[in-house]
Amino acid sequence: MAQTNPTYSAATGKAEKPIIDELIRKYGSSNVIWPIVLSKDDRTIAYFYEKNYRNSLNQETDNRPKSRTNISSYDLDYTKSSRGSIPPNAFFAPFLDSKYSCSYEYVVDSPFSTVDLDYVWYDGVKFKGFEFTTFWMEFTSQNRALELLSKMNRRPSWQGPDGAHALRKVVDSAADLGVAYYLVGANTVSKVGSDLKTDGNVCLFELTHRQVDRIESGKPPEESVFMTFHDFLKWL
Repeated sequence: MAQTNPTYSAATGKAEKPIIDELIRKYGSSNVIWPIVLSKDDRTIAYFYEKNYRNSLNQETDNRPKSRTNISSYDLDYTKSSRGSIPPNAFFAPFLDSKYSCSYEYVVDSPFSTVDLDYVWYDGVKFKGFEFTTFWMEFTSQNRALELLSKMNRRPSWQGPDGAHALRKVVDSAADLGVAYYLVGANTVSKVGSDLKTDGNVCLFELTHRQVDRIESGKPPEESVFMTFHDFLKWL
């Protein structure tokens, strides 16, 4: 999930294997990407595609969505000994200092903020993607899943004056990049750890500002789709 202060280094820097494996199987690795949105003073200043030792996505030859507002995109590769952005931009030199193993390590103590689009892919016609969030309490039914989703506003990342600001930034960025974007909720095997319950259920819905408004006010999302995790992999 997106955070005002980036947590993707631990959260989505390494994609969930059952999901990423299925996306790559269906669409090929060059069509599966991980965009990161860089902002300063609440203004998006760039998109970048990071490769590091935890994340092997984001090759320079990947298919990428184009910004409708002409915001530039860059590649940042932390696996190279000689680092630089592509295309070259001296602005990213501090991000790529050799003491950092990923952009998170620089951004967390900088004037910038980032959010990431968890999973994005090109299906041959359009770009699709989703924000992924997990619950250890089981989705025993669609009503139970919606009840749990309506309580997302109680999470620490939603507290404070900014509330769901980071998720709204994700909505805006997905729209700018022309990505049909969803939120997907799934279960983990236990309260501790992130292993997915692949024999469990999934609840998903189109992610819009209206949906964020509903969740922020403690209401369930509208027009959700409930399915098994197995059927969710088919939906991808």
